[in-house]
This record gives sequence, structure tokens and C-alpha cells, in this order.
Amino acid sequence: MYLAYFIRSVYALFALLALVFEAFPWTRDTFVKYGKTREEAKEEPAEPVQGASDSSTASIAGNRNSGEHSGSASIVPQWFAQMTVPKHTFSHFYIFGTICSALVTLDIINWVKGQSGSQLPEATAKCFIQLYISWEQRILDSDLATVVAFPHKITVLALTMCNMHIMLRLKESVYDQPATKARMHISQYAVGIIYYAVTPLAVVVDSFYRPAWKSPPVWAVIAGLATYTYASVHQWRCHHILYNLRTQSLREDSGYVVPTGDLFAYVACPHFLCEILVYVAIWMVTGFQATTLLWNIGWIITGLGITASESHRWYKRTFGDKYPRNRRALVPFIW
Repeated sequence: MYLAYFIRSVYALFALLALVFEAFPWTRDTFVKYGKTREEAKEEPAEPVQGASDSSTASIAGNRNSGEHSGSASIVPQWFAQMTVPKHTFSHFYIFGTICSALVTLDIINWVKGQSGSQLPEATAKCFIQLYISWEQRILDSDLATVVAFPHKITVLALTMCNMHIMLRLKESVYDQPATKARMHISQYAVGIIYYAVTPLAVVVDSFYRPAWKSPPVWAVIAGLATYTYASVHQWRCHHILYNLRTQSLREDSGYVVPTGDLFAYVACPHFLCEILVYVAIWMVTGFQATTLLWNIGWIITGLGITASESHRWYKRTFGDKYPRNRRALVPFIW
């Protein structure tokens, strides 16, 4: 279980750091702000209008009044605080994530085929994941057969959903985002790379160990697929709305406006809500057995919750009465 525990600890660390960095002004300025919030902070105290709906750097869009820490000494060295990369390098996350997810999927397919013995009986000897687990069990001096289980075939469907989501985000980051001068801290870039390295494994890692997964209820698979489709479609629509608004503002050299249409009628950051629903849907498809994926969802909720809350406050402060009073931050009608 070392691999599962390691991945869970990564998500727990991300969530903890997000909460700590958001709590202190001197760390918030360096590690929380990115994109337009880094630029706006140079001119006036401001909060983010919108962050990318990316769970890897989810907490990195929060922002509060930069005047909060006026006169307080920063504990972050200036040279380190200035280590930034262009925000459009978000596409690197999805390129790396697509590769990692594809490799894990191929490995699982080989393992599942090897289990059946009908087409590829020698496949298990070539699976990198099983080789790692064998090494893990040798270190623990335990019987491999009493610990390791063949991954259930449902893991292939879950990984396919993960692959599709990451590839869609890659397409959007390359073709549906206008070029800007926005930047983010190098540590945020590192978080994104690490996140997409471990998340494909988080979907299936619990199926490698005993007790073996059971076949998920049909209703859970259907509900998961329906939720996934709903969230993916609406996330694409919301991203398209934001893309059009940003493109128009750059072309006309105008400021931000309040997004309208689709789920923006209910929350300030519906693309964040859809990101959460996508991973909840994948968890549902596994029959609620992917415990490590729950840790991933916890990180996403923590990070995107911080971002959505900050964005919601920024809208209300910036647009005043023009901002819909019944619109919530992340959860319709509730919060």
C-alpha cells in the first residue's frame, strides 16, 4: 500500500499548503496569486476575477487586499518570489498528464489481459506497476499473492474517463485560451506537474491491493457516466464563455465584465464546480472503491474552494449592484 499512501500524502500536503499560504499575506502574494492577480497587485489591491479550473494549481488563484501586510517583513526571499513562468505553460500540465495517463492505461490493459490468459498470458511480467508492487512486497518480506489483487476491468473505463478529461483540457489550453502576459510562480508549475504525474495512478491504485475490487453496481456506473457527461459539457461551455469575454476584452482593450450564461447564472466559478464533478463521477464509476481518488477530490475542493471564494468576493466588490445577488461562489443556492 506504499504507493497509495504516497499519493494520498501528496494530495494532503497540497491541501495543507494551500490553506497555510492563503492564511498569511506574505506567502499568499508569492504562492497563491498567479496570472492577472500578480499583475493587478502591482497597481492596486485586488482579488481574482477568475482562475483556471485546474485542480493541480487550484489554490493558486486566491488573493486578498495586498495592503493587508503593508510594513510587514516578507519571509520569502525576493529572488525566489520573482521566479515565475508564463501562465500559458498550463498546457505543459496537460501534455505531461496525457502521457502519464496513457502509460498507466496501457499498463493496466496489459495487466487485465494477462489475468485472462487468453491473449497475453505473459503480460503481467511486463507491467511496470506490478513490478513496483513486487519490489514493495519484497522489501516488506510478505507474500505477494496475499497482498496484490488483479485490477478490476472497471479500472480501464475509469482511466479512459481520466484520459478524455485531460486531453480535453489540453485542447482548451492550446486552442481556446488567448495569449496574455500573465505569469505564475515556479512552485505552482511544479505542483501542476506533480499533480498530473500521480492523478492517473490515484484513479486505480487501490485496485492493486487486496481486498480485490468488486464489480460496481450498474446504477453507479450509469450515474457516474451521466455526471461525467453533464460536467464535461458544461465545463466546456463555461470555458468558451470566458474565452470569448477575454478575447473581446483584449481586442477592445476593455476591462473585465461579469460572465453570464449557462451555470454562471448560479455560481461565480461553474467551471470549478464541473471540475470537481468530473472526478466525483470517475469515483462513482469505480463503485466508490477508489479511496485514494477521494483524497484527490479533497484537494480539488480545498483549492478550488479557496479560488472560488476569492473570485466571488472580487466580483461583488468590483461590480457592486451589477453583480447578481443570488449568485453563489461554488455551490448553487448554498455557497
